[in-house]
Amino acid sequence: MPAVAITLSSYKETDQNLLDGVLEDILPLLVKEGSSLDIIIVEKIHSVDYLDYVLGKLYSGTRETLLAEDLYDTPINVLFNQDLSSYVDKKWDLLITDKNEVVQLPHKELRKVRLLKEVNEHERQDSSKDDPLYMVSALGGTFDHLHDGHKILLSAAAFLTVSRLIIGVTDQELLQKKQFREQLEPYETRSGNVRSFLSRIKPSLKVEIVALRDVCGPTGAVPEIESLIVSRETVSGGQIVNNARRSKGLKELKVHVVNVLGGKEEDGWKEKISSTELRRRCSLK
Repeated sequence: MPAVAITLSSYKETDQNLLDGVLEDILPLLVKEGSSLDIIIVEKIHSVDYLDYVLGKLYSGTRETLLAEDLYDTPINVLFNQDLSSYVDKKWDLLITDKNEVVQLPHKELRKVRLLKEVNEHERQDSSKDDPLYMVSALGGTFDHLHDGHKILLSAAAFLTVSRLIIGVTDQELLQKKQFREQLEPYETRSGNVRSFLSRIKPSLKVEIVALRDVCGPTGAVPEIESLIVSRETVSGGQIVNNARRSKGLKELKVHVVNVLGGKEEDGWKEKISSTELRRRCSLK
């Protein structure tokens, strides 16, 4: 079960063909059971909108290449804005730089990889000023069969949050009408996957997971929460939350909207990446 990592000094659309070529070369590794792929962005990202854009491009482009081998649910993780020294402890089997240098690991050799360095300010593609950050943020969802779209939403929330991220994970009792319900992961599994992913994206973040049993969950009542992160298809939930907070005399939340991975708003996001499709595929096995 090989763990593979690819580093990108920065993200440029012109590099997509190079990345696609590398992915095609390592497909024989990624088809092995238990394999995983990490993509490391070395460039410092300063804007959540830019992050949303980059993650959308990387997750969708990478998944499209993997689908050539029907790798619909092989884990992809895009890592960003971490102290580069933290990568030394990652136990990858293979590391590939965007100069197409291949490093066979034991992971202790990671310190020697030339590309893992700070990017000069003029090399950054993201020229915007730093976005305002929040001490406490929140988001909610089912997070069943954690997929690329979930990961973009969680990554944006981690980016915007300095200290404490509160996540409502839908309780099992509210999911009785879901399609392919027999393939739904238990609450504990879904919560554990969310926590595990966030520990890789932003290890310093305090993550609090609560069972979501109504529309608002903790966002409608916890006064310390400052921001709410939602996907574009669930943006109406932000208004519901703020209505509930106003009725209790609480300050409204700043709502940040993250794009949906795949699909179009006008057709009801029919082609979006979804847990329903992953459950359907599981039911066929």
